[in-house]
Amino acid sequence: MQFNELEIKQTAKVVEVISMYLDLKKQGVNFVARCPFHNEKSGSFTVSPSKNIYTCFGCGKTGDAIQFLMDYKKLTFPEALEFLSHKFNVLPLEPARAEKPKAHTRLKPSGNMNLSDKLISWFKGRKISQQTLIDFKIGEGLEYIPQIKAKRNAISFNYYKNEVLINTKFRDAQKHFKMISGAELIFYNLDAIKNCKEIIIVEGEIDAMSLHEAGFKNVISVPNGAAVTKSSNPNLVYLDNCVDFLPEDAKYILALDNDLPGLTLTEELARRLGLENCYKVVFKDCKDANECLVKYGIEAIRDSMDEKREFPIVGVYKASDIEPEIDDYYLNGLPKGKVIDEPEFDEHLKWHLGYLTILTGIPGDGKSEFLDFIAAKLNILHGWKFAMYSPENYPMQLHFSKYAEKFVGKPWDGHNRINPVELKQVKRHFENNFFFIHPEEDFTLDNILQTVKQLVRKKGVRAFVIDAWNKLEHKYTQSETKYISEQLDKLTMFCQRNGVHGYLVAHPTKISKRADGTFEIPNLYSISGSANFYNKTANGICVYRDRTAQGITQVHIQKVKFKHWGKQGVIVFGWDYKTGRYYKGTPDCDNWISKSEVQIATELKDASQIKSIATNENFLDYSIKCTSIKTGIGDLMTVVASFQKQDLPGMVFGHSTVDTL
Repeated sequence: MQFNELEIKQTAKVVEVISMYLDLKKQGVNFVARCPFHNEKSGSFTVSPSKNIYTCFGCGKTGDAIQFLMDYKKLTFPEALEFLSHKFNVLPLEPARAEKPKAHTRLKPSGNMNLSDKLISWFKGRKISQQTLIDFKIGEGLEYIPQIKAKRNAISFNYYKNEVLINTKFRDAQKHFKMISGAELIFYNLDAIKNCKEIIIVEGEIDAMSLHEAGFKNVISVPNGAAVTKSSNPNLVYLDNCVDFLPEDAKYILALDNDLPGLTLTEELARRLGLENCYKVVFKDCKDANECLVKYGIEAIRDSMDEKREFPIVGVYKASDIEPEIDDYYLNGLPKGKVIDEPEFDEHLKWHLGYLTILTGIPGDGKSEFLDFIAAKLNILHGWKFAMYSPENYPMQLHFSKYAEKFVGKPWDGHNRINPVELKQVKRHFENNFFFIHPEEDFTLDNILQTVKQLVRKKGVRAFVIDAWNKLEHKYTQSETKYISEQLDKLTMFCQRNGVHGYLVAHPTKISKRADGTFEIPNLYSISGSANFYNKTANGICVYRDRTAQGITQVHIQKVKFKHWGKQGVIVFGWDYKTGRYYKGTPDCDNWISKSEVQIATELKDASQIKSIATNENFLDYSIKCTSIKTGIGDLMTVVASFQKQDLPGMVFGHSTVDTL
């Protein structure tokens, strides 16, 4: 069995792992303990949450969570990976098989529906009745289990949509899992919520059965636990595939696992489904619904459901309402925010979801261009998806061409232009990451925000752009100042409630010239209409082009909401007109999309893991065909290129939340 080493390293929290074995004490931003690897009286063993590593300043031992388990528990490297894969719900990778199934083929029910007495007895021990097994169409039979490379008797959890079998999860007695390669990923028990106005979401098939036992039929389960991606965002492909089953006006009761991955998934589901529509449930002192059913019985499940709590949006909060968040801030420090890998800029401003940033500048100075640069960076580095209402960059194909230059590092026209393969690469990347908003009639802020909300729900966007304020349709029924104040309040509250970052471009009034003929530098108070453009935004930026020095742009950070986000100041960038990129020192001409894919591949040591990535059509197109890949990875690309000629299946594996069978 092969485990995803890269994702485990990015997901496994070294503090959480080491605290299972050592008594860690908080010291500043780090934790300390007595070193377990040598005798000492003082605590020189230091654990850094920000770097996700430990170091002993006495004996020199250092490493990550994997290395700690290998040294402390005397585990082999694969054993340490397996331990962390289970603990942090990181999906295993599947070794290559001889035949590649076709994607989204129609399946037949897996397993014998006449269950063995042994399996019925096991479910009975989990307080699941035989009638519930029939209701959920549970199967049983021999199935090839890649983790042990052999056939084993396994439970079949069959996934239906509109009474058509879409996928199957198999589970053997040793709690090994697999799902059908190429099959669509959907919620479990999806047909049970058709036309429901109240929907319960849990984190395991047996948890769904537990709610069913207690009389709650309108329950679905996520298919692969709280799987966390490299960007620490839950992977919600199944939600994208089932959004038509989830009405906007339904009530959603989120009853997921009471652990860190489960809480993270709960927050993201609530963001996508709408905080105002969501409630959350905790099953007493238990991790999940089935544990509560086994430990306390059906009435305890019902009591927990009766005690569901709304997600706080407006009103008064007690410390207990936000206790987990308070503890997280205390243990791990204030959130650092997202950076764009431009050190001087990052020192002045970091990006956080839930806030509004306003950009201004003299027309022609590049504020829209710089905003596109920020968006491209946040997307490629952190996976932020963007919704864009940008009449300033109309037509949309023109706007696309400007983004393509930034992503590929080549001009759209002329010498050494973007080639056809690179064009295909950008189009494919754009398809699921950037969404143009171009209404046919209604250009009001309300309509734009309603569209953004739909994109949050259906596509998982994390940021939106309005470029510019004067391109919205404004309907004044009061003074301009009061109108602007209310509209900006609407924007800031939208950002908070939907967990997105908003970017608003607003033009200044006519700017005076200095004695030397250059323009004064605008600020947020220069924006036409109201001082509220400064007062109501979290961050404020002015982009100013220095016309005395060709290709030089000054980025003035004029407002930063919190001191741990950054500080006011000026960053001077060069601007490469061929690629639209801003730079310090030497212009960067790398293909960012290819570089991102290659970076993942180079961190995977095992060739079978590289095979898994090689099955990704995007990776092959990007990393092998594109001409802008740096040298130094030729051997790796040769290996991947050889896999391109093979049929590589790739099976999806998941973890359930139930105990060992």
